[in-house]
Amino acid sequence: MDGSQKSAGPRTAGTIETDPADEIARLSAENARLRGQLGPAAEHRAAARWRAFFAALLITIGVILAPVSVVAYWTKGYINDTDRFVASLAPLAEDPAVQAYLVDEIVTVVNDNVDIEGITSDLFDGLANLDLPPAAQNALGLLEQPAIQGVQGLIRSTATNIVASDAFAQLWEQALRTSQTQVIAALEGDTGGALVISDTGEIGIQLGPIIDEVKTELVNRGFSLAQNIPEVDRTIVVAQSDSLVQARTGYQLLNVLGFVLPVVSLGLIALGVLVAKRRSRTLIWAGLTLALSMAILAAGIAVGRILFISALSPTYLPNNVAQALYDAVVPFINTTALSVGLVGFTVAVVAYLAGPFRGSGMLRRSTIGTAASIRAAAGNAGITTGGFGAFLYHYRRLAHVLIGLAAAAVAIFWRPLTPPVILWTAVLALIAVLLVEVLQRPPVAPPATPLAGAAPGDGPGPAGPAARTDTAANPTLPLPPGDPDNLRGQTGPTEPLEPIRADSRPD
Repeated sequence: MDGSQKSAGPRTAGTIETDPADEIARLSAENARLRGQLGPAAEHRAAARWRAFFAALLITIGVILAPVSVVAYWTKGYINDTDRFVASLAPLAEDPAVQAYLVDEIVTVVNDNVDIEGITSDLFDGLANLDLPPAAQNALGLLEQPAIQGVQGLIRSTATNIVASDAFAQLWEQALRTSQTQVIAALEGDTGGALVISDTGEIGIQLGPIIDEVKTELVNRGFSLAQNIPEVDRTIVVAQSDSLVQARTGYQLLNVLGFVLPVVSLGLIALGVLVAKRRSRTLIWAGLTLALSMAILAAGIAVGRILFISALSPTYLPNNVAQALYDAVVPFINTTALSVGLVGFTVAVVAYLAGPFRGSGMLRRSTIGTAASIRAAAGNAGITTGGFGAFLYHYRRLAHVLIGLAAAAVAIFWRPLTPPVILWTAVLALIAVLLVEVLQRPPVAPPATPLAGAAPGDGPGPAGPAARTDTAANPTLPLPPGDPDNLRGQTGPTEPLEPIRADSRPD
């Protein structure tokens, strides 16, 4: 008790009494001052976070729309283009599976319209009524069935020869043009055309022109019964799916969006890069994600092949014919996806090489140093690019842009776009960039001249006593001549600099 009473006793004379209200006011003022200092930095960080969020959101939406844009572009530029449609499906005329399928369909159409067995039986019955000897009548009975088979064989061999002939290619193209025009009319909702998408989702190819050619060839070979084949308006049902009914609405929608979606997708990606603070990193991720989305689209096309073949009934189309048909249609969309993915990957690589990264910086310095060494060696040998090199140095950035545009044009417009074409395009673009670096002629800096009145040998070496006196009297002496950016080894009075905030680092 006594110890506690002593510690709670009166304060010594040296203790300063502080008013609680003054202390609270001082602490509040200090708190406000600190908040004022942290306020701009906090607002800057919040703005940076919002910029990063909106940049990621815009790029994500653009990348998600990219595969849909490719499909819409394919729908508009492939299905509506009759020449492109025919050019892609015309090689099917030489496919053995398609040829066998067409021969079977042609024979079926001829048999449906000409009663071969009935006509042959009538012919042999008439011969039997000619009061022939019994042996001849027995022989006629034995020849009736081989005669029917011979006529059937003649029809099949004639159809096979026509389908395998060079002239069949023109007939096949004519059938494709007719069918494509009718398919477009059906998808656009034209019910007056020869081909419509029924409620059960059936679609087919016209056989009329091919049947007419077979009829003419049979007549030319002496088979006059072929004249009984009437005008045929029949189609080969190549697909049956309930989704074809919805395909009409989807086609009309994608046909409208075929031009808008690609522009919107690329616009969103570009806007996201512009909104981002660190544009180099953002451009790299945008290019890589765009390439990844195209890879996913290509994988989806491969899976779609399996689903397409399994969805078709063999009653309408054999599996081998369905495979040939699908493989003839998808190369255009595959090359489009490959082109867009290649462009995205190239943009990512260029953004890395031109960005403020340690690896890209070392590579640039190595390339520039090697090019400078080559130019110096050529100059020592008396070889120089002269005015052309100076012109190329002045417009070197434009030259790089033109090289990139040329490579992008090859990726977009070259058909078919194969891996060797992609590899050679990249190699030639790289060689062109290196040639620009070697052939350009940077301006040469003039040699340093001594200051007026300076004694020979004076330079930026250690200063003597007089120099130290002048420095003490005048702390803002001029820098020695030479490159103003090269301050290595220079000392002098300086003022303290503000620390560089981490958020203000360049991209």
